[in-house]
Amino acid sequence: MSPISLMRKTNPMRTMRGGLAAAAVFATGCFSVPPYEPEVRVSYTEVGTGGTATGPGFALRFADGDGFHFPDALMIDGVDVMGHEAKPGVACDAEDEVGLRISPSYRISASSDGERVLNHLVPVLRGPGVVQVRVEWATSFACNLMRSPGGTSTFTVFPDGRIVRDDTITDPNMMSISPTPCSCGPQDKLFYISPFWAFVRKPEIMFYASEMGPWSLPDPGTDDSHSNYTSACIDGGDGAYKVALAWDDFLNTTIRGGDALVAFGRDLKLGEPSLEKIDLTSNSAIFIGHTDCKTTTDRAKEYVKPSLLTINGVPDITPSIHDGIYGGADGSGGKPGIKLATDKTDLVGAVNSPFAVWLRFPHSVDGLRAKADNVTGPWYLPQRVDDDSWIIWFRDPNPGNRTITVEAL
Repeated sequence: MSPISLMRKTNPMRTMRGGLAAAAVFATGCFSVPPYEPEVRVSYTEVGTGGTATGPGFALRFADGDGFHFPDALMIDGVDVMGHEAKPGVACDAEDEVGLRISPSYRISASSDGERVLNHLVPVLRGPGVVQVRVEWATSFACNLMRSPGGTSTFTVFPDGRIVRDDTITDPNMMSISPTPCSCGPQDKLFYISPFWAFVRKPEIMFYASEMGPWSLPDPGTDDSHSNYTSACIDGGDGAYKVALAWDDFLNTTIRGGDALVAFGRDLKLGEPSLEKIDLTSNSAIFIGHTDCKTTTDRAKEYVKPSLLTINGVPDITPSIHDGIYGGADGSGGKPGIKLATDKTDLVGAVNSPFAVWLRFPHSVDGLRAKADNVTGPWYLPQRVDDDSWIIWFRDPNPGNRTITVEAL
């Protein structure tokens, strides 16, 4: 698929629920309500059995076809920066593209040859403020068909080039298995389970780890394992893209070198000689930038140590680690959204980056508006989720002395 097809726009009437009601809201012209065609937005488009989440200058493509529907391309300014190892040289359990390493068995990714017991791609949110896509997967171990690990990987995409990832990996079977008969190759290895992001290797690319660097990427076949970095940044060169990564937990974060890629991840299982029940979670995020790695990594720090907001009178609310939204998913499976008792609420507190808030009103709401002192133009973007639930994405950081008032129409 060409870069042009990855970046094509979708019909806005398909990407926003309640489009007609929203159009009426945008046409009012009151309180700096954004236009119906906002300057900055994200959208989701189905492509066969896959799909593409598209934002300003970037697109995350989820694989089409029979393979696992994990991302197989990350386009930035028309260039795919995702790491792809050339087959057949890539090891069957090594990192490739974006996915899960379950070494020494097959990795779970778009390029995997592993058994596909379950393989669904579910668009949860379609924009324009937030796109969310969930990959539902399950596989089986060749050494024991009773063991069938599976889970979900959810990607939440924002217009500012922030992509938050939430992984669950489970297998309730308590039957112990050893790695040697489970290996997809000739290697005799221990068990590792690691969510990862892989990026292309080029001679000019450097990386920064937290506040340190720049350093050359690890050589092929080597790693900087268990480096315990809270964040890292890939520098594509002068005038080129920057991609910062961040993890909710820095223990056992890894950087592994390949011939054509470098993978960044975190070992959830670390060199274990047997594998029993699996019940694991992991959260990470990437941040796309164009200035420098320090600026891009500063955005990643907001994920590691987020700003606090007071919403509806409740202080010290942080964005959900699962989706990066204030009031987002809490991991319990319940309905997200901060419940309001009235049609109006205030957002109070300094936030150091663009941000999104998920609100649940006491009744069905056809539109909303936000207002703040000395703010005009399309500075926020509302997105209807269901009858009483809305997400509002704010384009800019919020100064500490400014209160944002959100009210239903």
